[in-house]
Amino acid sequence: MKQDSVFHGVELLLNYYLSLFMTKKFFAGSMLALLACVSLASCTTGGGEEVQYVKIGQNLCSFLAEGNQPLEIDVKASPAEWTVEAGATWVKAERTADRTLTVTVEDNDTGSERSAVLTVTAGQASQTITVYQLAPDLSINRFRKERMFQNGGVVSPSGKYIGGFTNKAMEDNTWEYYPVIIDTETGEKIKLGPFPSALFKCSQPFAITDYGQLFISDHENGGSVIFDLNGDYMLSSIPEGCTNRGNVMGVSGDGSKWGGYATSEKQEGERIGQYRPIIWEDGEARMLSMPEKNFKGEDFSVGAMARGISADGSVIYGTTWDNSDGAMIYWKDGKVKYVGEDVHEIKSVTIPYPEGDETFYYANGIVSQAEIYKMSPSGNWIAGAYQEITVNTDDYSTVASSCPAFYNTETETTVVLEEYSGAKGVHVTDGGIAFIALPMAGGEVYDLNAGVAIGTVAEWVYSEYGLIIPSDIFIKSVSPDGRVVLGTGTEQPAGMKGRIYPWYIIPPAQ
Repeated sequence: MKQDSVFHGVELLLNYYLSLFMTKKFFAGSMLALLACVSLASCTTGGGEEVQYVKIGQNLCSFLAEGNQPLEIDVKASPAEWTVEAGATWVKAERTADRTLTVTVEDNDTGSERSAVLTVTAGQASQTITVYQLAPDLSINRFRKERMFQNGGVVSPSGKYIGGFTNKAMEDNTWEYYPVIIDTETGEKIKLGPFPSALFKCSQPFAITDYGQLFISDHENGGSVIFDLNGDYMLSSIPEGCTNRGNVMGVSGDGSKWGGYATSEKQEGERIGQYRPIIWEDGEARMLSMPEKNFKGEDFSVGAMARGISADGSVIYGTTWDNSDGAMIYWKDGKVKYVGEDVHEIKSVTIPYPEGDETFYYANGIVSQAEIYKMSPSGNWIAGAYQEITVNTDDYSTVASSCPAFYNTETETTVVLEEYSGAKGVHVTDGGIAFIALPMAGGEVYDLNAGVAIGTVAEWVYSEYGLIIPSDIFIKSVSPDGRVVLGTGTEQPAGMKGRIYPWYIIPPAQ
């Protein structure tokens, strides 16, 4: 086949895909690589004929009207010293590494869609990249990476607000903190403060109510600092029987109930006080009941914490931390139970020692880390991981294996997804749509009621919202109506260490 025919076929294919994407409004700040495109040329040298080429990772990209981040495109070329030329002033294209072309666009305030062509040239070979940018459009969902937040972001039970904070180093080696609250309906960012570190040291955002109350932990003094939309703040109280201000980690939809933890007063025989789960109802704090025994069937030594609360306040989920077991517990109808009691097994192993045999206990069951969005909005599902301990009888060493698991608090049964070995459940909707974090990067989506895999997080987001997002991200929370999504991703900018950033999807601007 002649070379011209090959490239004509490629052009027709690209035009076909482009028409599909234009029809579906398949646009986002993150771009889609349709296929690798190659331009070939040859020239005669003293040593014979030399093939010159330009191979690019994608020759079509699209940007939203505003808020875009730079896009990196892979370029392979011979000769290696390739160049790039931009066909418009609003798009900037530059070679930032041997094989990296970085594309940056200005915000589009023209009122109409626009396009430009980038030309990559190496010797006599060249290849073009078509850049499209949407006009300001109120009809599409918005995908945003929130790089300004320190230590992540949180979303309110209904998805009305997203909260976090940023900080600023001062010349006297102190810090100023700026809580930030985002209205998901309008996209408005409300920046509060500054608050000097002499008052408190903001550490991590844990919760935000549908009324805009933002809870951030105080690294210096313990407990939580609670900010409102007016920029006023208050400190969490010291629950009765505890020695420090409580940390609030989850809130109900109306903001009347808060779930969290504090440290209890030291009891006889204890070196320090234990963690105790706390519930605040209309500002009044009280301890929640504890299981009689820890995950391994022994007396508690470290304690437990409340982590999340359902939108109506009827179900609270938490974790225990004895011997770093990370077991999951929940409170419902006035009772406390272990998540996944149907798969919870306590086992023992007896090890012979010269001075006498000694028996040790271990447990299989549902475990978690300190995540706050493990529970569905109504509390009917809880996401975690099923952990199984295997004991080597030769040397009595142990190996732990795990896979995602999801517990139904209404039927009190557990769905264990063994096919995702090493992964964990991170969130689940009331309808049983489960979100899984893979061991290395990225996530998967599974329908618990149908018992079928849906696909990757990126595929699910495209199906639900018509947006293209990076493939190495996972979802932390989905609002009850599905209009707001909060997640995290990782990136490694050139010359910098890898970093984690929060991202969100919000409805079209009102």
